[in-house]
This record gives sequence, C-alpha cells and structure tokens, in this order.
Amino acid sequence: MRAWIRNLVKVKDTPEALARGLAVGFFFGVSFFWGLQIALAVLVSHLVRGNKVVAAAMTAISNPLTSLPLYSLCYLVGHVLVGGEDTLPDFASVHSIDGFLALGPHFFITMLVGTTIVGAAGGVAVYFSSNRLLAALRRWNKESWG
Repeated sequence: MRAWIRNLVKVKDTPEALARGLAVGFFFGVSFFWGLQIALAVLVSHLVRGNKVVAAAMTAISNPLTSLPLYSLCYLVGHVLVGGEDTLPDFASVHSIDGFLALGPHFFITMLVGTTIVGAAGGVAVYFSSNRLLAALRRWNKESWG
C-alpha cells in the first residue's frame, strides 16, 4: 500500500486530476457493468478531466478478494431502496449465463440501484479525501526532497 501511494504521488498530474480519476475509477469499479468497467472509467475520466490511468487502475477495487463483501453491500443497499422479498436469490443454481439471467429483472434492478448508490457515495468520499491527501503529500514530498 505504501508503494502504491508513493507511486501515485509521483504521477505527473495535479492532485485534482488524480482525485477525479480515483473517484471515477471507484464508481465504475463498483458498478454493475462488469466487463466494461475500465472502458467506462477511462471515457468518463476523460470527460471530467481526470487522470485516465489512475481511473483504470482504481477499477481494481472490485477483485476476487473484495467482490463478495462489496457486491453483498451493494445488493443490501439496493434491496433497502428497491424492496421486494427478504430472501436472497439462489446463487447456488447459477452455473451459466442462462442461470445468471434467470435471477430475473428484480435482481438486476436491485444490483443496479445498489452499485450506483455505493459507487456514487464512495466516489464522492474518495474524491474529497484523496484530493486533500494528495495535495498534502505533494507539499510534504517537495519539502522533504527539496
């Protein structure tokens, strides 16, 4: 983690652009658009003048280690907002794309709402915290190394 932050501080871009890239990458990393996350993050980062490389890298927030807790949270948030039955979908029956699609529209709407809310809230938090943190780290880095 320390090396990742050190490399992020060394990227030749403004803390503002880096923060935008991190926020956009977080939003799309959490998003329900699996397979398109990096492409969408780079496109939107370009539109908001964020750092595209950082945005693409930040989509890795959803990875094999974080997917289960992350998407469980997203489903829970979506379920609270969308409503519906209090039982979880039968994921044990999902063995193919057809099984996944058989979860039905309510599952997909719940996940879309949940991932959008979690992604947006997390993206805003990432933007504001990283913008300040990166600016402070840049100042400290300049003072320390001259």
